Amino acid sequence: METNDGRRQFTLQYHITNLSDQSISFVLNTNTLIPIGSGSLRPIPYYKVYENEKAIDVSTLFTGDKTTRHFINEADLKRYQDSIIFVTKDLTPEQVLQEKKERFLNSIQKLDPKEIKTLEAIFVWDKKRYHRNDDIEYYIEEKEKHYLELHINLMAEELLMEFTEQEKYELLKDKKLIKGWYTSNKVLIDFSE
Repeated sequence: METNDGRRQFTLQYHITNLSDQSISFVLNTNTLIPIGSGSLRPIPYYKVYENEKAIDVSTLFTGDKTTRHFINEADLKRYQDSIIFVTKDLTPEQVLQEKKERFLNSIQKLDPKEIKTLEAIFVWDKKRYHRNDDIEYYIEEKEKHYLELHINLMAEELLMEFTEQEKYELLKDKKLIKGWYTSNKVLIDFSE
């Protein structure tokens, strides 16, 4: 679908299925998807783009469905930046840790036996074909086939490092977090004109 400003919007629908006969729990923030090269130890689904069979390692390919913020002048930009700093500067290390723990707790998902969880993500491509990642340059060829693949890295101990032993016990007493790396099939994505 074309957006009003000339970008192309893709809506990706995907699902996670519990194929077992037992309830499962795992840590995954399903509010967004991020490029596979965007960092480790983040409980967020990753996506990877291919041109034919070759991976395109570009974190700026999709811009997301976001609103662009415009500033009248440098002073206006500085006021905005200062407001962000003001909100976060007074947080103590304990408050930052508590917020991190709350994000973890809010990311715990549960699936009953044979349950399917259907999810949706929006990608927006600004139709720019040239991208650069450090010293590596990529050009999205119009006539080649492109594919999108999802990756989910379910972790447990790595994400619990900040918790005390008592907190871990309370958190896990009625559940067992599953772990593993899961990869979807590749689906065709249209980068043609």
